[in-house]
Amino acid sequence: MSDIPPSDKSNPPIAPALFRDYQASDFETLANIRRDPLMHDMLMSIPKQTDDEAVQDWIERRRKEPGGLFRIIANAQTGAAVGFIQIGGVHHHNRIGHGGLAVSRHIQGQGLGRAAMSMIVQLGREDLGLRKLVAEIRADNFASIKLHIAAGYRIIGTMEQHFVDTKGDAHDVLILERML
Repeated sequence: MSDIPPSDKSNPPIAPALFRDYQASDFETLANIRRDPLMHDMLMSIPKQTDDEAVQDWIERRRKEPGGLFRIIANAQTGAAVGFIQIGGVHHHNRIGHGGLAVSRHIQGQGLGRAAMSMIVQLGREDLGLRKLVAEIRADNFASIKLHIAAGYRIIGTMEQHFVDTKGDAHDVLILERML
């Protein structure tokens, strides 16, 4: 992947993290992620509404998705939420799921993404019995692409001008997969 620039930080150690069920005290962290326009664009998820009720509805949909999972990424020392992992869009017959994660911008670059990717792979294989994880990532989201490749994903294709961001700009999207 010669077109992926090197990271600013040279492989920080994996930060200690907990992966746990959602608690009411996590709402503000998740709401801040959900309300961050830059995060929307990079995650390719542009919510129509981000008021408290809409955010709570989104959390409940993620938590109750049939066959999927949703966990909070928490700081191991404080227990405070710093992001989330999810596996959704699970195709039960083929045992394929779409993994994803988000970490609050103020804590990015500290190894939590790597810990989260490891947990997605582990939970997908062990808890959900999946045989493959798939991810769709904006082609200019170099940090996420690098993170996924380091976790054993491979790029299998490009969807040209597939995602239109909040400014109306169209972006190519890479499709990645990882056999479990």
